[in-house]
Amino acid sequence: MQNNQDTFTEIIDITLYKYNSIDLKLWGIINRDSETTSSGLNSKLVTKERMYQYLNNAFSHDINRFNAVSDVNIHKEATSIYFIWIMFKSMPSLKYIRINLNKNASYNRVVNVDQVKTIKYDIKSLRGSVRMFEMFNPHELGLANSVLIKAGLLDPLEKFKVFKLREFLTSLDLYQSENNTAEILGVTGAFIHSLEQHESDNPEMLLITDWESDI
Repeated sequence: MQNNQDTFTEIIDITLYKYNSIDLKLWGIINRDSETTSSGLNSKLVTKERMYQYLNNAFSHDINRFNAVSDVNIHKEATSIYFIWIMFKSMPSLKYIRINLNKNASYNRVVNVDQVKTIKYDIKSLRGSVRMFEMFNPHELGLANSVLIKAGLLDPLEKFKVFKLREFLTSLDLYQSENNTAEILGVTGAFIHSLEQHESDNPEMLLITDWESDI
């Protein structure tokens, strides 16, 4: 598996802009689809599979074009279609996408960083999951569960629990500051390393502790 893959995120939030022709075309397709779900004013929720169909059916020419462009020149070709397509490849656990329509006419995704043009595309993680049996081997799993129980994050024999990610990481930070043995730091460090990239989004996190869970 590639290092840049995000195996945590299952639901994301993105924004399309009314005054961008490609964004507006995609929004029109989504808005006319009876299988999408409204999640608020100018907001729709679609499955990853449905979004994949939109892109393949209506934007195949765009996909072929930016696949042929070098990374150096991608700011000239990058669109919402490009970023959504990249998300399909980099987020294997992705299930749903919430799309918002922004009516601001003055947006610009091209920004200068140290005099180099680059693209800023905001993707927010809304919900994800962590399967502890995929993060730790069987020998480590007992210790990891014990650490979470002692940190007050789990009850004994609890198979799953939902957290706000920032609160979960804060509790781990506090526990490891008071119990900084090598074994405990190994457990807390594994969680922090895996999840800290999502901390600013503060998504809901489903923690699954047991192999036998059907979640």
